[in-house]
Amino acid sequence: MRWSLRGAVTAAVLFAAAPAAGQATSRPVPPSGSLAYDRLDLKTPESALRTFLTAYRRGDYVTAFWVLTPVSQTAFYTHLGRFDLSRVARVPASSAYMHAAEMIPAPSQMDQTDISFIFAHAMTVARRLDLMPLNLAGMPEDMSPANMPRLGNRIQLTDGKVEFSVPLQAYRSPVVFRMVQAAHGRWRLEQILPPGGAVDSLPFGLPTE
Repeated sequence: MRWSLRGAVTAAVLFAAAPAAGQATSRPVPPSGSLAYDRLDLKTPESALRTFLTAYRRGDYVTAFWVLTPVSQTAFYTHLGRFDLSRVARVPASSAYMHAAEMIPAPSQMDQTDISFIFAHAMTVARRLDLMPLNLAGMPEDMSPANMPRLGNRIQLTDGKVEFSVPLQAYRSPVVFRMVQAAHGRWRLEQILPPGGAVDSLPFGLPTE
């Protein structure tokens, strides 16, 4: 079978333009309607994790909440609504009701009643009581690649999710951060799993009593 010169050139151009097998095509990410959210670097699993850790480290819990997946955001709100504070912070289940009044704000006391601000309130209280669900002691405030070239070991899962195993000063072994790519291409944080944590709990797989 002989190809004409024009046919050969056309085939070569099409082949060069086609994505490699298993390689995702790059599509523009549609705007979310929030310029503040769209400015976040969620292009890759690593950049999304850096965005979360930087915000959490600085006490910018609203931004940290935005990096969580919708499923994890809903799980947090469900835990709070059920007074299951042991899945929200390092609160023993037996004494959860002792902290409920502080950790669950009255809407009249909130500047914003958006869930991200409710999350921020809960984390602020947990920080004041030294009950934070994630301890980033020893981590620099600047977690940019220039200041912190390596976060930890990256593991590509067969379902497309990506895990980072990050050594943290406060834990006896690395903490696992599971990242998921959303429908529009942004990467989000699904779960934080410390050593001995509960794999069925989102977003913080805190150890149970």
